[in-house]
Amino acid sequence: MPPIKDSIISYKEWEEKYIPIGDIHDSVDDAADTAGGSNESINYIWTVVDNNPNSHYADVLPGIRLFNRLGFYVTSNPWTDIDVVVSNDPSYK
Repeated sequence: MPPIKDSIISYKEWEEKYIPIGDIHDSVDDAADTAGGSNESINYIWTVVDNNPNSHYADVLPGIRLFNRLGFYVTSNPWTDIDVVVSNDPSYK
């Protein structure tokens, strides 16, 4: 099931609002270390996921996800909406 269109933002909007720190992390431990390692630091971690194996677009979701994960980003600004989806898939627009 595709995400709700109201909760989708583009990768560019995400970069401007949340400001990723460094490159994508392969492990959640590395991401957590970069985020500061506290309980609140989960709100700075995003998971890159392959939500549709028939598409060449990957989505970025807030928090730590294990299913279909490709890696993790850490951002300067925390997420507050667990339902936000970051995507550049034009079919969601």
